[in-house]
Amino acid sequence: MRILVIESSHTAPVGMIGTALEALGATLVTVRTERGEALPEGPAGYDGLVVLGGPQDAWDDAQGPHFPQSMRLIRSFAEDRPVMGLCLGGQLAARAFGADVRRNLAGPELGFHPLRLEPGAADDPLLHDSGPVRHVAQWHFDHFDLPAGGVRLASNDHTPVQAFRMGRFLYGFQFHPEADAAILRDWQAEMAAGRRAAAAPSAAAIEAQIAAHMPTAETFAATLARRWLDLAAG
Repeated sequence: MRILVIESSHTAPVGMIGTALEALGATLVTVRTERGEALPEGPAGYDGLVVLGGPQDAWDDAQGPHFPQSMRLIRSFAEDRPVMGLCLGGQLAARAFGADVRRNLAGPELGFHPLRLEPGAADDPLLHDSGPVRHVAQWHFDHFDLPAGGVRLASNDHTPVQAFRMGRFLYGFQFHPEADAAILRDWQAEMAAGRRAAAAPSAAAIEAQIAAHMPTAETFAATLARRWLDLAAG
């Protein structure tokens, strides 16, 4: 199966989700939009779509000139093929179906944080049997509303919509199931050296969280990828 991957920033690669999909036999075709690579006009030739994260604000097309076409692809794929939006990608998925995306007034959510599954996850093809609470990687300053007609799958006290499903095929996640230890270390180092240094968790805090939560995060990512690819297989 061929999976289209939209990478909005080299800082937010496909990570553990991509590793798991390739291990299951999928071929990933990555379009790196920050390099000016063009997105396809439609879903022909692909069995699924993964839209990755990035530092851009999802509501500002000046920061992401590819956002309008990304959202058109999200809507087209979601008619009959699985879509997985991760962080920025989840925000674009929500926006593609009319939901508001904005800065989270509660502040950023960085590092591993608890995730609470909602009743809608009990029989969800991806998240069923995932347990009532787990820690997942987060790295965001923004959040989104639930699109009209969507099913809220997960939340926490900081972010009311951490995951949603639209119809059978579209999934939007505010968290980062793809983020492995190297990705998280890079995000911490980049933030600590940049203009948002005051908000950055310490390297020691990230290392402690990686040690505590990465083993279950790896299992979760592998399970998520397998179940999502099952949707593509029909």
